[in-house]
Amino acid sequence: MRLSKGIGLLLVSAVLCASPAWAQPINDQVRIAARALADEGFALYDQGKYADALDKFERADALVNAPTVKLLAARTLEKLGRLVEAAEKYRSITILQLDDKAPEAFRDAQETAAKELAALTPRIPTIELTVQGAGAELATVMLDGKVFPRALIGVKTPLNPGVHRVEADTPASAAVLDLKVDEKQAARAVLELKPKSGAEPSGGDVVPPPGGGEGTTKKPPGATQRIIGYVSLGVGGAATIAGIGALISAYSTRSDMEDFCERRVNGSDPCTNKSETNDTPVSPRSYVNYRDSIDTKATLSTAMFVVGGVGLTAGVVLLLTAPKAKPASPTKASVEPWVGIGSVGLRGTF
Repeated sequence: MRLSKGIGLLLVSAVLCASPAWAQPINDQVRIAARALADEGFALYDQGKYADALDKFERADALVNAPTVKLLAARTLEKLGRLVEAAEKYRSITILQLDDKAPEAFRDAQETAAKELAALTPRIPTIELTVQGAGAELATVMLDGKVFPRALIGVKTPLNPGVHRVEADTPASAAVLDLKVDEKQAARAVLELKPKSGAEPSGGDVVPPPGGGEGTTKKPPGATQRIIGYVSLGVGGAATIAGIGALISAYSTRSDMEDFCERRVNGSDPCTNKSETNDTPVSPRSYVNYRDSIDTKATLSTAMFVVGGVGLTAGVVLLLTAPKAKPASPTKASVEPWVGIGSVGLRGTF
């Protein structure tokens, strides 16, 4: 299907003779631009650069709306394997309304388009898509990433030859299929909907499995309360131990203070001297420090004992009141007869 170099002259002729009944009047600048685009398209087509050639032909067609240029674009689409678009372009040429003043080249282009359309039509493959499985009537079907009209599901639909991807999707299930379609082939694709991970289909809605979803282990009753109870026991025990340590330290400090006082030699009370000006006792600085340390440790010990008591009490209460797992239902009683060699009897579970 080699393009004639004379098409450029036909294009110019078409532009000059176009009838106002079906084409808008065009000026010289537009005619020159259209011819230049067509010439570029010829060269690209001969070089096998069909995509670039198509761009030039479509630009020229937008300027002059001539059957001759449309014919060039249709042939280029056919070379690109875009048979569906090529057929539509041929068809658009055959239905153009030409008046008596239309150039003969336009009528020749229409006749040629009709013949090439007839030859192309049997080569166009078709595909019949069907969707099966729960929720099929709600599925969104995609062909090569574009929504496939529901009106075309289950009927033969023209498409270009090549590799295609078909998909179906619902809230709970999906299907995908890649297939290669050759020229003249009547392909059929059946999309079997499968549940999506972590969901079960139920009337088109997603219903998680019992227990909160896939991979979720149901906790036994009272598990959280028991955990809190053990934590409370741990905190209470630690606080009680800290209180005992503070109390022991306080007694040790008191013993050190008493030893210090016994070593003093001033007056009958070794740790209190009377002031030289009045009868107010004056305590040595070391004695005061001992007393402050004992008071601090005693206060800390009391606080720790209170926290420990609360924690231990709360832990015991939580553990004792935590719900327990229900025992498994006992096996129902059953009896069945048995027959052996020289003996018969009954056996069962109770």
